[in-house]
Amino acid sequence: MNFIDLQVQGMTCGACVRHVSQALGAVVGVDAVNVDLGSGLVRVDGSPDKAALLAALDGAGYPAQLTSQTAPTAAQTTGCGSSCGCR
Repeated sequence: MNFIDLQVQGMTCGACVRHVSQALGAVVGVDAVNVDLGSGLVRVDGSPDKAALLAALDGAGYPAQLTSQTAPTAAQTTGCGSSCGCR
């Protein structure tokens, strides 16, 4: 199975984990998403386009970068932007 590891910033609660999982799960080629809230690491199983993953997270308000190689980082924001109170 192919996977991509991402370092995601701004996740502070379970609602953030859910938002990140939903954003990544909607990307074509994603089979599964595993989020470690404590470390901010996310493993995406499947064969999605890496730029699409970063764009999905950026659109959800979570800057991210690939952990296995140098990649452009999405614009920095804080919190998930919902009513979970993590701002």
